Amino acid sequence: MAEPIPFKPIPFRPKPVRAARSAVVVGAGIGGLAAAIAMARAGLAVQVVEQARKLKEVGAGLQLTPNATRILRDFGLLNRLEQVAVAPRALEVRDGRSGAPLTRAEYGPAASRYGAPFLVVHRADLQNLLAEAAQEAGCAIALGCDLTAVEPAFGSVRAVVKQGENLIAHGADILVGADGVRSSVRAHLGLSAPPVFARRLAFRATVPVPDGHPPEVRLYLGRDAHLVVYPVKGGEVLNLVAIVKQTEPVARWNAPGDSATVHAAFASWTGEVRKLLESAPHFLCWGLYDIDPLPRWSSGRVTLLGDAAHAMLPFLAQGAAQAIEDAVSLAGALTRENDAATALRTYEGERRTRTARIQSEARRNGIIYHLSGPPRIARDLVLRRQGPALLHRYGWIYGA
Repeated sequence: MAEPIPFKPIPFRPKPVRAARSAVVVGAGIGGLAAAIAMARAGLAVQVVEQARKLKEVGAGLQLTPNATRILRDFGLLNRLEQVAVAPRALEVRDGRSGAPLTRAEYGPAASRYGAPFLVVHRADLQNLLAEAAQEAGCAIALGCDLTAVEPAFGSVRAVVKQGENLIAHGADILVGADGVRSSVRAHLGLSAPPVFARRLAFRATVPVPDGHPPEVRLYLGRDAHLVVYPVKGGEVLNLVAIVKQTEPVARWNAPGDSATVHAAFASWTGEVRKLLESAPHFLCWGLYDIDPLPRWSSGRVTLLGDAAHAMLPFLAQGAAQAIEDAVSLAGALTRENDAATALRTYEGERRTRTARIQSEARRNGIIYHLSGPPRIARDLVLRRQGPALLHRYGWIYGA
């Protein structure tokens, strides 16, 4: 009789299951489109749903610091971006009333230090570039979609949207709410985070570049107001952002602004400021809002990104950059983790402390920019002493 063959159990090695193979992104702004690109590059099938009926010019210029342009370079988009953006020569801070320079920092050495350029660009140009890149990566983008419900399902989640007369359910392994400071997805998660009014209005305009105007970012500081000026559209026009005090909350967003309010706020400022503002045919007005840091961003298979998670004031020029950072962190967590909910918690854990600090610093800058009296004198003295080192103060942001 033959000897029995001894039984050798083969150890069970389950094949790793990816956290997600598909995603639906609510919102086709800069953060939502960057997330779509990052997740598509990680191998996910991505559906983007956007409330707007078409992607159109909303806002005006924005600044992209090296922590953002480094990622866009990794996406293979930096060369295309540089065709419509401007690499400004320097950041110059001036006194708004006298026009006297307070400090100046060249961007070139800082860009070399942080390994990527500082760029200024029209928001619509960046959004269009990202939309094209998302579609090239295989993402689907559906416009005119009003979110009506976020529904958990067995092993998935659905975004129910009204598109025209139809209700459509987009199912996926995860759902990303990238739908702004008044996020509907955040409300569906039960996170009560009312937008906080900063007691400021932003009046934005684009004007022809005056003869001899240098390709720089200029920041003019004054009591209860400031003005930011920089070129966009490949240097063809100047972007103006005039910030003025407003006590009562306003719900304006990309609405026509009262030019008289702007001119009154800057009436006693230096002639170069008044001349720039007077050259604007009209202004669009935004109420400035952020949100307090949230206790969490995620629940199950749903998470938040960009302004929906951490809306911040524009006084550090980090709103778009932090949304782009979110996109890469989210895609990375989905690649590493084998469970969707775990991946979303990992992403949230990587991002919440950093974004909360930047929110706080942006609020602080909103105070510093608008000082008067002895505090203003002290601020100006510090700025003069900082000189070229001004940009290195934020190396913890740019070098991340």
